[in-house]
Amino acid sequence: MNKHTDFRMLQARSGLVSVLAVLSVTPALAYVDPGTGSMLLQMALAVIAGAMFYFRQFRMVAFDWFRRTVLRQKSVAPDRDTKPLASDLTD
Repeated sequence: MNKHTDFRMLQARSGLVSVLAVLSVTPALAYVDPGTGSMLLQMALAVIAGAMFYFRQFRMVAFDWFRRTVLRQKSVAPDRDTKPLASDLTD
């Protein structure tokens, strides 16, 4: 047997196990109370908000590309490498 055949055999076995696991499910006779449902909703919203902050750089690059190519405008993304001079901070 070669690697390709071994992989296909493993894939077939894991597919069979997955199908049998889904078919053997029985009713749990349980419920989710409002407090638990609210907590799950809050966790889902926190994951979405966290992902928005985590992927902000990718979003800014995409918006900048859209402005440059589709709208034909200059890039408005701030240069993050430059720091303000002390003379810029005083009046």
